[in-house]
Formats: sequence, structure tokens, C-alpha cells
Amino acid sequence: MIVTDVLFFAVGLVVLLKGASLFTENASKIAKSLGVSEIVIGLTLVAFTTSLPELAVSVLSVFREVPGIAIGNVIGSNIANVGLVLGLAAIITKGIPVQKSELKQGYIMLLVTAVAIIFIADGLSPLKGFILIAGLIGYVYYLSKEKSFREGVVEKIIERENFTKGTILCLIGGAGVLVGAELIVNASMNIATLFSIPETVIGLTLVAVGTSLPELATSLTAAIKKLEGIALGNIIGSNIFNLMMVMGASAAIEAIKIEQSLLIYSVPMMALLSLMLVLFMKVENRIGKIDGIALLSLYVFFIYMKFFLV
Repeated sequence: MIVTDVLFFAVGLVVLLKGASLFTENASKIAKSLGVSEIVIGLTLVAFTTSLPELAVSVLSVFREVPGIAIGNVIGSNIANVGLVLGLAAIITKGIPVQKSELKQGYIMLLVTAVAIIFIADGLSPLKGFILIAGLIGYVYYLSKEKSFREGVVEKIIERENFTKGTILCLIGGAGVLVGAELIVNASMNIATLFSIPETVIGLTLVAVGTSLPELATSLTAAIKKLEGIALGNIIGSNIFNLMMVMGASAAIEAIKIEQSLLIYSVPMMALLSLMLVLFMKVENRIGKIDGIALLSLYVFFIYMKFFLV
């Protein structure tokens, strides 16, 4: 029944997001107790946290032999991050200022997007998956070696009781992510079958928006609190992580054949939104309210096309 599937999808989403939040909060505490830089924690854990739902759902989708949901989730999430999340954030703040360091990360996002598109063009293989994962590891290593990123290292203070408690809560959070992902994938498969909707479309829309809720919550909260840099950095970092780790891990498990419709419409839309974002950052040194309206309008158009015309 559709009501049951929708209910399971909603419950799975709540469990997934709560599990991801619990996992990250305690992983951050453990990392600090081990003397990891605050900035490195932010650059790695924040991106990992907001992309953890995408990672869990996409990897599980490959194991469940519905790769359309896996790849659709990655591309759809990146489209939603820029069009929906950043578009709304720019509109709410009436403009997001851009720093040079953020523009540099924007260029890296464009490069990663270009490489990902080249890889996607003739299908994803395990080799390409491992290359993407290796690229992410190299990127994180590069960040950790940057002088500004090595500042603020905290003293190693390991309290056995807190460390043990944090580890247990991390495991509980991780279990929540897996259970939530299982519910979401099963419900998505049933909904796609019931309405004869291609699994890729479900991944691009319903699943993508659901797993992008952490980015939406983080960026909108940051925008409302006038922490615009967090709103922008969160999206750029998450998009890089989605393409390199989420798509990389999915492809590393099993080769994924890419549907033609994805190459014709969805992949170009991801590239267009990414390019528009960096151009706004470069030319105007800010993501203005008008820019936000343009990004959000493109996203609404994308959703309309996927459900009614494509």
C-alpha cells in the first residue's frame, strides 16, 4: 500500500537523520579528545555528516541491485544542494558574501564535477570508484597540510569513560543510519514499482531531497544566524564528498551502467548549476538574492521536467 510505503519512507528518513546526527556529534568529541585540529574536524566531519545519508542510501542501493537509485541520489543531491538549499539560503540572507578560500574550494568542486562527468559518460567501474575515493583521501590530506588548517590543534585529553561512551553512541548512530537507509531504499523501490516510475527518477527527486535534509537544515540555520560562510562552505564540501566518496564507494562495489536520460538531462543540469554557482562567486564576490532566485527557479524547473516531461 502506498500509505504504508510513505510511512516507512518517513520513519526511515527520521531514523537515518537522527542516526547521522548522533554519529557525528560523538565522532567529533572523540576526534577532539585525540588532538585533531578543530578546522580539520569541521572540513571533514561536517562534509561527511551531511553526506552520510547519501552514502548509506547509495551504497545500500547497489547491494540491493537498484543502482539507478544510487547514482540518481548522488546527482540529485548535488542539484538539490545548489538549486534548492543554496538558492533558499541566498534568498533568506539577501546575499551570501564569498571569501577567496571559498572561491578556491568552488574551483575544486568544478574540477571534481568535470572528472565525475567524464567517468559517468561511459559507465562507472570499480576502478573509477577507487580513483574517486583515492582523490578524496588526497584532498583531505592536502587540507590537513595547509597552514591555516593546522592551527587550533587541541591538546590530547583522553578520558576513558567519555571515550568509551562516545564510541558506543557512534556505533548506535551508525546502526541508525543503516536501518534508516534500509527502510528508505525498500520504500523507494515499492513506490517506483507502484507508480511505474523509473528508479533513477525516484533517486533524483524523492530520495535526493530526503538525504539532502542535513544540508538544508545546516545551511538555512547558518543563513538565519548570519553565518553565511558556513551555508556556502557546507554545500561546496558536501558536493565534493558526494561525487568522490558516495559515487566512488557505490562504483567500487559494482559497475554501474548509466541511463541515457541521466546523461541527456540530469548530468548537464548538475554541471550547469555548479558552473552558475562558481560564476556568481567569481564575478560578484557574493551569491545575491537574485542569484538565489535563479538557482531555485532552475531547481523547480528540473523537478517539473523529471516528473511531467522527461
